[in-house]
Amino acid sequence: MAPRNNKPFQPKDLDPTLAAMGPRSAMEIKNLSHNVTFSEETHCFRASIYINGKRMFCAENRGCGGPNDYSPFTLYLGKYGEAFEEAMSLAREEAKRYTLKKIELGEDLQWAIDAFGDGKSNELIDWLITDLINEQLTLKEMRKTLKKKVTVYDPKSNDILELGKDKPTDEILEKYKNHFATKSEIKNAKDWVWLNMISEAEAYKYWRTAS
Repeated sequence: MAPRNNKPFQPKDLDPTLAAMGPRSAMEIKNLSHNVTFSEETHCFRASIYINGKRMFCAENRGCGGPNDYSPFTLYLGKYGEAFEEAMSLAREEAKRYTLKKIELGEDLQWAIDAFGDGKSNELIDWLITDLINEQLTLKEMRKTLKKKVTVYDPKSNDILELGKDKPTDEILEKYKNHFATKSEIKNAKDWVWLNMISEAEAYKYWRTAS
C-alpha cells in the first residue's frame, strides 16, 4: 500500500461546474490524486473526505480491486481515535442515505442496503466515493473533448457525437451548425445541443446522462 501522508491536506473549493450542478451527497472529495496507470479493478487514488463541509478523514486505494483504506488526518490515534470513529459512522449513514436515494430514482440496489446497510460495513462508503471520483473524471474528460472537438448531444439517441476534426473555434462552430441545420440529411440534427456553445455546467448536465 502507498504510504499515507501524515500531514493534513490543504482544503480546496469544489469545482464550480460541479457546484453548479448541486450536491449529489453531503459527502465531498477534495484534493483528489488519481493514478490512471495503476487503476485496474478499482480507482487508484488518495483524497480528503468532507461531510457537510467539514474535513473528516483520508481515503485511498491501490487500484487492485480491494476496499478503500480510511485513516484520520494524523496517525496519532490518542485524542483523534474517537473522532475518527464518529466520522466513519457519519460516513456510513450518509452512504446509506445516498444509496436509498438511488433506489428511489429507480436503481436496483435494495440488495446492497440489505447486505451492507447495517452501520458497520464500509462498502457503501466505497461505492459513494467511487461515484464522486467518476464525476470528477467525467468532467475532466468532457473538458478535454470540448477543447479539441466540435461536440453535440443528440437527444433522440441520448449520445454524445464528435463532428469532424476541426478545432471548435467560433467560426468553425457556426459553420458546422449552419451546415447541419440546412444541408444535413440527418433529420434530427436540428434538435442537437451544441455543447461547445453553451455554459460548461449546462453541457455537463447532458454529458453525465448520455449513454
